[in-house]
Amino acid sequence: MAAPDPLTPSDPPRIGPYTLLGRLGAGGMGAVYLGRSPGGRTVAVKLVRPDLGQDAVFRARFRAEVTAARAVSDAFTAPVVDADTEGPVLWMATAFVPGVSLGQAVRLAGPLQLYALGALAAGVAEALASIHAAGLTHRDLKPGNIMLALDGPHVIDFGIARAADGTALTETGMILGTPAYMSPEQATAGETGPASDVFSLGATLAFAARGSGVFDGGRAVDVLKRVVREEPDLSAVPEALRLLVAACLAKNPADRPTPRQIVGFVQRMAAPRPQGAWLPPALIAAIEEAAAVMAPSVTATPPPPATAPPVPSPPPYAPRTGGPEQLTLLQPTGPTRPLPPAGPSRRTLLIGAAGGAVALAGGGTALGLWLAGDGEPARTTSTDGAKPSGHPLTDPERSLDTGVTAKPRWTKEVAEPLVQIAGEDGTVVAFGAKHVWAFDAEGTPLWGPVGNITDPVGGGAPGLIAAVGDGMAYTVARDGEDKMTRTFRALSLADGSVAWKARLAQDSVTGLTVPGMLDGTVYLNADAASTIRRTGDPKKPVEIIGGPAVWAVDTKKRAFSWGMIVEDTDTKYPKGDLFVPSFGSRLLWATSDTDGTARKILGLDTGAKGRTDWEQRAPGGGGTTTDLLLQGAFGPWRDGQHSSAGGLFLHISDILYAIDPANGQTVWRSPKVAFKAVVADPDGRTVYAAANQGLGIVVYALDAADGKARWAGTLREGVSGVPVLQCADDTVYLCSGGRLWALGTEDGKARWTYELTTSLTTGAQTALHAEGGQVYAMNPGGLVALAAGG
Repeated sequence: MAAPDPLTPSDPPRIGPYTLLGRLGAGGMGAVYLGRSPGGRTVAVKLVRPDLGQDAVFRARFRAEVTAARAVSDAFTAPVVDADTEGPVLWMATAFVPGVSLGQAVRLAGPLQLYALGALAAGVAEALASIHAAGLTHRDLKPGNIMLALDGPHVIDFGIARAADGTALTETGMILGTPAYMSPEQATAGETGPASDVFSLGATLAFAARGSGVFDGGRAVDVLKRVVREEPDLSAVPEALRLLVAACLAKNPADRPTPRQIVGFVQRMAAPRPQGAWLPPALIAAIEEAAAVMAPSVTATPPPPATAPPVPSPPPYAPRTGGPEQLTLLQPTGPTRPLPPAGPSRRTLLIGAAGGAVALAGGGTALGLWLAGDGEPARTTSTDGAKPSGHPLTDPERSLDTGVTAKPRWTKEVAEPLVQIAGEDGTVVAFGAKHVWAFDAEGTPLWGPVGNITDPVGGGAPGLIAAVGDGMAYTVARDGEDKMTRTFRALSLADGSVAWKARLAQDSVTGLTVPGMLDGTVYLNADAASTIRRTGDPKKPVEIIGGPAVWAVDTKKRAFSWGMIVEDTDTKYPKGDLFVPSFGSRLLWATSDTDGTARKILGLDTGAKGRTDWEQRAPGGGGTTTDLLLQGAFGPWRDGQHSSAGGLFLHISDILYAIDPANGQTVWRSPKVAFKAVVADPDGRTVYAAANQGLGIVVYALDAADGKARWAGTLREGVSGVPVLQCADDTVYLCSGGRLWALGTEDGKARWTYELTTSLTTGAQTALHAEGGQVYAMNPGGLVALAAGG
C-alpha cells in the first residue's frame, strides 16, 4: 500500500473524532480514509456515500456489517474501533493495518514461498476460527481482503458477512461474492456456513502459491461453473501444502478441514524457517512504506536500503489457546466424483489421491476427499444432471433449455443506460435516468432524447419510474433550479411533448415511484414524505407526520385527486410498497419495518381516497434482506400484470400467495418454492413464477383460479441474477443474470435464448418490455428488439 492520496476539496477534513490525513481508496459504497484520533491512533475510516445513507434498507445493511465486524476479536482481523450507524452520515473506523493486500503482494513479488504460505494459511485460519466462533461466516475471503503485515496476515472487510442467528446481509437463494473464490455451495446459492470460508481460503492459498487463481478466466458464469464442476490444477502448490489445499477445495463442505485442523497441520509442517522476516525483502519494503503513514507526518518514507533492516520475528504457527484438532493424511481408496452429498460430521480428514502427485499435477481430477467419523468414505453421486427421460409436464426437474440463439431484429443506440422500457400500440418508450426516447416497432426513432431527471436521482428505483397508457407516458421528474421540485408530467407518445403537468405539493419526499395505472388514474408511491396536520388541540395546534405515502393522479382531470401518508403506529420505521392491479377498486399495500419485520398487507379503497378497507398480517416469512437490496421485496414491477390475476392479488413472500381483494384472505398457495418473480398472462388465467435454483432457474405455470401447476421445469444454464418475467403473445420472457429466454406458454420449453451482457449481473433486469410479437431489452449496444419466434 503506497502513501494515501491527498484529500480533495470535496473530502471532509474530519469524520467523528478522527482527523482525515488522506484517501486510502474508494468504491461503490463510498470512500476509505486514513484518519487519526486525538490520542494519535491511526485508523481506516469508511465513509458511506450520502445518498446511500438516506436509504433505510442500506442503513440496515451497514448496521449489520458493523455488528458483524464488532463481534470478531482476533490478532489476525482488523477490529472496529468506532462507528456511527444512526447519524446523518454513516461511517466506520477500523484499526489501520499497515501492509499490502495479498493480491498486491503477489503482483509485486510473485508467488509466496513455502514458509510464507504456511504462515498465511495458519494466520487466516486463526482469523476464521475467531470469525466462526462469533457465529459469523465471512463469505468474501479473497486476496484483496487479506492484508499482509509485519506481524502476519489480517482478514478485513465484513461487508457481506452472514450471522448464524439469521441476521444476514445476503440470504440463501442469492449469490454475492467474488466468483473465483466462492465455494460451490455459495456459487449455487445454497446454504453457506464456516466450511464455505475454508474453500475460499483454499482458493486464496492456491492463488498465493501459483500467482494466479485456479478458477480464473473468462466470463463470471464460466468461472462459477468451474468452481462447481471442475477439480483445480494444484501442481504449482508446494508438495508439503498440496494435500491441505486440495482438502480445503473439496466440493463437499463436509469434506473440508476446520480452521483449527488447518492450524494444526501447518504447526506440524516441517517448512524451513527463513532468517528474519516471514516475507521477502520487496514486500517488507512495501509494508514499511505503508506503515510510514502511522507516523505524525504522512509523507512517504524514502526507498529502503538494499538490505532490509531487522524486523519482528515471523508469526508463530501455534494457536494461542487450546490444541488443534487432529489432521490425518491416509492413503487413497479410490477416486470420487465432484459434489458428493453432505456426509457425517468431520473428525478425521482422509485425503485420497489416485496416482498421488501425478494425478494432482494432471489437474487433480482423481482427487478423492472425504471426512467420516467412522473412517469410511462418504457416499458419492454423479453430478452430470442425467435423469431418466419422460419427466411429467409438472416436474420442476424437467429441462426447459434450448440450443437456439436468437438474432436481434434491430439495435438502436441510446446515450445512457435504460432503467425501464414500456410501450403502447407499437410505440416503444425507453427511459433512462435523465432522458426518454421513443421508437416504432421497426426501430425508427420517433422522438427524443427528452430531458427527464427521475426521482430518485439516477433511476434509483428502476422499473418504477413511469407508466404508459392512453397515448401518454406518465412520469415524475425533478424540476426547478435546485432540482428538488417533483412534477408529474404527461408526455405525448406522438412527439414527446409535455401535454400537461402537475406539481407535487410536498417537497420533502424521497424514493418517489410510479407503480402503475388503473382506470385512468396513475398512482405514485414514496418511501417517505412529511406533511403538517392540524390537531384541534390549542396547546399543540399542528403536528408533523411522516412515513411512506401514496398519491392518485386523475389523468382526465389532469390533476392530483388525493394523497395520503400511510401511518402505522405498530411499526417504528415503516416501509410501504403499492401494488396496482388490473381490475377492481382496491389497491394492495404491503408494509413492513425497514429490517423486513412487522409485515402486513392492506386493501386501499380507490373510491374513498385510499381508505383502508382491511388489514391482515402478511402471509409467509417475507422476502430476504438481499431482496430488499437488489430489487425490493416484491420484484421490479408492481403494475397489474405483475400483481394480479384472475380477480386476485398476487403476493410474493416465502412462496407465492393469491389474496382475495375483498378481505385480504389467502385463496391459494403456490408450491414451496422461493419465487422471486411473477407475471400473469394478458387474459389473467395463468400465472408464471420463477426462482433461483443454484446456477439454474426453475419456472412454474400456475392456474390463476386455484394455484395448481399446469407445467414446471428448469433452465439449467441459468446464472445468478434476480429473475424477472414479462408475458405477451403466448410467450413468457425470462431474464436473469444478463441472459434472456423466450418460453412457450403451452409447456414452458425455451424457443430461444439471447445473451444481453457477458458480465455477471445480480440485480434485476428492469429494462424489459414485450408487445406486438417482440421483446425489447437493453444490451451494451443500446435498445435491442427480438422477435417472439427468435
